[in-house]
Amino acid sequence: MRMVARIFLALAGLLALALFALTWFDLPRIAERLGPQAPTALAAATLRADMGGFFAAWAFGALAAAWRGDRTLALLPMLMLGFAFAGRLYTYVLTGDAAIVPPMTVEAVLFVAIALARTQLGARRL
Repeated sequence: MRMVARIFLALAGLLALALFALTWFDLPRIAERLGPQAPTALAAATLRADMGGFFAAWAFGALAAAWRGDRTLALLPMLMLGFAFAGRLYTYVLTGDAAIVPPMTVEAVLFVAIALARTQLGARRL
């Protein structure tokens, strides 16, 4: 099960790395799929910094946890997904827009799956 957990974390990390790459190198495609528009250079830079940073941190945590087999490192993608879910939930409460539910579901499933994978990993080794 430990190997399955590490493979899952690596795949989750690669997913986040792909989203990072799309955010940095194909922003119009991200805008088409996820909605954020960048009508100015400052807006594009902000999306790359904020969304790209989010996906990069998630990728780093998941890939590092998979590489080292370290459950502590798996907390980073869980934290990122937890904050993303909370932000979407807040928006859903404010707006009631059902379009927010599918990405919330993905984030919740990934959070739980990473939490389950984390139970199979070892403690941090110094």
